[in-house]
Amino acid sequence: MHSATKGQREVVRQLVHSVVLRDMSTFTPDRFKEWIKGMDANFRKVALTLTFRISDDRGVHFAIKEIGTGRTRYQFTSATRVRFEDRDVVMQIESLTLRS
Repeated sequence: MHSATKGQREVVRQLVHSVVLRDMSTFTPDRFKEWIKGMDANFRKVALTLTFRISDDRGVHFAIKEIGTGRTRYQFTSATRVRFEDRDVVMQIESLTLRS
C-alpha cells in the first residue's frame, strides 16, 4: 500500500469501506453490475482495474490490478454473500459471445 499513489489508496479504501459496510445480499444482478461499473470507473482514473468473481458459496472475490502491467495489487473476499450466481452478472463481450 505504501507504493500506491494517494488516489489509488483512496479508491481502494472506498471499495473496502463500501464492501465492509454493505450487505452484499441486498444486491440484484443488475444493481451489482451498475455498482461494479461505477467502482471500476473510479479505479481506471488512477490506472487500476477492478475485477470480481463469485465463488460457489456466493462470496464475492475482488482483485485490483494495475492496468499497465496486469499485476494484482490487492485482493480480498466479501464477508457477506450475494443471492445470485456468477453467470447472472455477465460483464464482458467475450462472455456474451461464448454463451451464444
